[in-house]
Amino acid sequence: MITKIHGIDRHKKTSTISVLNREGEEISLVKTVRDLREYIKKLGSEDAVVLEASNGTFYWADQIEATGAECYILNPYKFKIIKESWKKTDKIDARNMSNALWVYVITGKFNLPLVHNPGKDIRELRKLFAEYQLLNKHQVSYKNYLQALLSDDGVVLTEVEKEMLFNTEKSEKVLDILQITEATRLNIMINLKLLWVVLEAKEKIKKTILFFGQVFEKEIDLLLTIKGVSALMALAFIADVADVKRFKKVKQMNSYLGVVPGVKSSAGKTYTGRINRASRKLARSIFTQSIHHIINSNDYYEGKYQELKYRSGAGKARIAFIRRIFGVMRRMLINEEKYKWFREDLYTKKKKDYKLAVSKWKGIEFKINCKEIKLRA
Repeated sequence: MITKIHGIDRHKKTSTISVLNREGEEISLVKTVRDLREYIKKLGSEDAVVLEASNGTFYWADQIEATGAECYILNPYKFKIIKESWKKTDKIDARNMSNALWVYVITGKFNLPLVHNPGKDIRELRKLFAEYQLLNKHQVSYKNYLQALLSDDGVVLTEVEKEMLFNTEKSEKVLDILQITEATRLNIMINLKLLWVVLEAKEKIKKTILFFGQVFEKEIDLLLTIKGVSALMALAFIADVADVKRFKKVKQMNSYLGVVPGVKSSAGKTYTGRINRASRKLARSIFTQSIHHIINSNDYYEGKYQELKYRSGAGKARIAFIRRIFGVMRRMLINEEKYKWFREDLYTKKKKDYKLAVSKWKGIEFKINCKEIKLRA
C-alpha cells in the first residue's frame, strides 16, 4: 500500500522534494537534494513518485521503479497548476506535484496528464531516429546550399548532372566542365565532402536502426505486408507509438502522432484548422515522403486520393491518407493480421532485403575530421 507521496522538482544539479503521508499532510520538504541517486535508493514499494517530463526523466523513472516504487511522469505543458501558477518556485512546484499525485493515487478524484514511459528498446530506437532525422536535415541543407552557389554563377544543373555532382566518383567530371569562379569551386568542394560524410553517417544510422529493431520482428513482419511500407517506415511507426493497445481509439493515436486537424466550435459552427504539431512527428515525416507508394498500391486508394486532392488540396489529402494508413497499421498490430491487399511476392522480397541488411550490420565505423568513431554491438 502506498503510504508516501514524493513530488520531485528535478534540475540538472539539484532537486527539491515534497513528501506527503497518506492523509495528505506534508511530512518532509527537502529544498536541496544534490545526490538524487542516494535518495532514490531509500524508496520502496510503499512510495509513489511524480516527476516532470524533461531530459533524463525516463532514466530516473527506471531507477525509481527498480526500487519497487511507483513512478508517474507528468506532462508539464498540460499540468496547468505548474504552468499557470502566479508564483513559480522549486518549492511550490514540488508541492503542487505531490498534492496532485496524492489526489490522483489516494482519492482518485483527479486525472493527471501523464506521459507514457515507452521502455528502453523504444527509447533507443527514438535516439537513433532523432539522429537519422538530423542527418537528413543536414543533407537537404547541404544540397540546397550547393545549388544556391551554382545559381550565383548562373549555373542550373539537370537532374542527371545533380546526381553526378553528389556522387563521390563522378563529381570531379561535373566540376571540370562548369563555368564557375574559383571561390564557388572551393566552396562546392568543401561542402561536397561534408555532404558525403553526412550521407555515409545517415546510411550507417539507418542500418543500425534496422539492426536494433529486430526486437520488434513480429510487428515488422506484419507491417511489411503493406505495399509501400519498408522496414524503416514500420520501425518509425513502432518507435512513435510504442504500444498501440494503450490507445483505446484510433483518433487518440492519430492525435498523438499529429495527423489530426484541430477543431474549434463556436456559435453552432465548426472550424477545422491545421494539424497539431506539438506531438510526435517522426512517423508523420517519414510517411509523408513515401505515402505515394502506398496510395499507388491499389486503385481504390488512388481514386480516393485524387478525389481528396481535387477537393481539399494535395497537403490535406496526404495527411488524410497517412491518418488512414496509421489506423490500418494499428488494427493489424492489435488483431495480428496481414494487410488486406497483401502480395506474397513483394512481402518476400522486402523481408529478404531486411534480413540481408541486418545480417551485414557490423557496427558503425566512419571518420570525421580524421578522428575515428566506432560503435560495436
